[in-house]
Amino acid sequence: MNKNELVHLHALLAQVAEEYADEGLATRDDFAAYHELGTTPMALRRSRADHEAATRALARTLARLSTDEIRGSDRELEESPAV
Repeated sequence: MNKNELVHLHALLAQVAEEYADEGLATRDDFAAYHELGTTPMALRRSRADHEAATRALARTLARLSTDEIRGSDRELEESPAV
């Protein structure tokens, strides 16, 4: 993947992260590892390695949050009374 494609993926994942926060599925603290890196999709002068690290941090966090959300939904289904 070249840098332009990586920056595009970074921007897409950042948008998903924003949606998670808007929907109340995540907080800013959930993305602390990403924010500590200091590389946003708009930081075009940052290196490819910086964008890769930020993209991986976002992907890991979103995957964890998604898994937690799915597990929570499964528990709710199991706990709901049968009709």
